[in-house]
Amino acid sequence: MTCRDFDHLMNMGAGDALRAPEASEHLRQCQGCRTLAELLSEDRKPAVVLDQKVREIQAKIITNLKPVRPLAPARFFLFACAIIFLLVVAIGVRPSAMTGWDALSLWQRVALFAMLTASAILLAVSMVAQMVPGSKYPLAPRAVPIATLSVLLVALAASFHAQAEQDFVASGLMCMKSGLVYAIPAAFLFWLLVRKGAILYPKLIGAMAGGLAGLIGLSVLEINCSNLNVFHILIWHWGVVVISSAAGTLLGAAVELVERRFS
Repeated sequence: MTCRDFDHLMNMGAGDALRAPEASEHLRQCQGCRTLAELLSEDRKPAVVLDQKVREIQAKIITNLKPVRPLAPARFFLFACAIIFLLVVAIGVRPSAMTGWDALSLWQRVALFAMLTASAILLAVSMVAQMVPGSKYPLAPRAVPIATLSVLLVALAASFHAQAEQDFVASGLMCMKSGLVYAIPAAFLFWLLVRKGAILYPKLIGAMAGGLAGLIGLSVLEINCSNLNVFHILIWHWGVVVISSAAGTLLGAAVELVERRFS
């Protein structure tokens, strides 16, 4: 008898055949089949969970249960995002200082602010979806901040041209500071908003909230700043969005670290 023959007998459950002299002789000579037969012949009793253990598990679950308030519809949070965006931009824009708006041509205004609006809507929709576990996304959430920054960079580069500029660094730092002055409180307001949901990926939602706040700073700068040098805009204006997104990601990473350490 070969191992294949013995395996066939085991699969067939032929108990009487296993007691045949050929099978007994094979078991005596083959260590592998003998071990397999011993394992399959053992009576294995299912594990029994003690009632006391069950009660302990139930007690632990009950102590951590908290009432959950139903989350408002997504349109409510999108409306709140729009209010925050428009309110902070309105605060940052002064009618007497709209030199940037006056310096832009008609097609630049349409192209630039259409792109800013589309970017803000995309980030807001993705951010609000992240507040609800199990949401379906038309675009991969991780790709949204990167795609928004990249498309915005291309749009800005295509809308402006290089121009001579004095005090490139000094004036640029003033612009960046002005943009961040409005981006930071906006990011705080967005963070208060997203805390109403279940934040499963703080780094990702931090990047989105920071990017959305950065778009507010960029919008204020494009309306107030009359410098149309493409390098000034790409480094100092677009840089506000980059810094805000990076800061949001880092803060989200810190939140994740704290949660893992103390959970």
